[in-house]
Amino acid sequence: MSQPSYHCRGSIGWMLLLLLLAGCAPRFENSLRREAPNCAWQVCLRSADTPAGRLYFAINREPVPATVVLSFGSLENLETDVSLPVERVVPPDSAVALLEMLRIRRDEPMIAQASFAIDLGSSETEADTSYLYAVPFGGNRHRELSQGFDGPESHLGGMRYSLDFAMPEGTPVLASRPGIVLYIQDGFTEGGPDPDLLERANLVVIAHRDGSMASYGHLAPGVAVSRGQHVGEGELLGRSGSTGFAGRPHLHFHVGLRLLRDPGRTIPIKLKGPDGAALNLADGTPVPPASLQSR
Repeated sequence: MSQPSYHCRGSIGWMLLLLLLAGCAPRFENSLRREAPNCAWQVCLRSADTPAGRLYFAINREPVPATVVLSFGSLENLETDVSLPVERVVPPDSAVALLEMLRIRRDEPMIAQASFAIDLGSSETEADTSYLYAVPFGGNRHRELSQGFDGPESHLGGMRYSLDFAMPEGTPVLASRPGIVLYIQDGFTEGGPDPDLLERANLVVIAHRDGSMASYGHLAPGVAVSRGQHVGEGELLGRSGSTGFAGRPHLHFHVGLRLLRDPGRTIPIKLKGPDGAALNLADGTPVPPASLQSR
């Protein structure tokens, strides 16, 4: 993805951004625009009026990159030579200037109807494809891989590289790789083969050091971790359930580069078996449980 170019005349705007990021925001209280918060997770989009025009920037306080898209419904008395919409990747714990627009006429107000889209992760992330993930569940019995990477309709498209493990409710769900708890959805109790329940599954998302993210879905209510917590491989995340769009109790597991959108919502991975070798991930394969012991 090509990076946008910016006007050199806006150097005061860039200085303002640097000061804001350095913790000097109170000095520029009158420059920051009063507008409805444009935030998702811990990623926020902001704008500031400058002597040259208007500056738009993004602040990402998450441990993974964020992909942000800035577009406009209408523009008055502002111009830019950058192609719109602007899409940028904001690295973890950082801020990035998205766009500086220049005022056309000094004696007229600047009007911009801005729209933001935010997604965690980046399609540009280079995940560690050699990593062997631990089996994401415990207990003392093998569990059938009811859907592998060549599974039926529910795992087509962007969800192709997802894994479903058939198991009774209450089976321990374990971290497959060390990381930070990025997102939790909890408290849902209902589940069934109803598409209206698609967004009502309890889940935990773990961020890994290479920028990838693992999702553990359809959990029983009452997850065992909290947001921002560091977890090790094999650490208990919660218990399996059948919440959300689920025809029967099972654990849905996938690793991706982006949380919500393609490309890269799911990526192919390998699971390691008891002997340290990669497991067969074909449909119907009996998969041995991992140890409950953290490694």
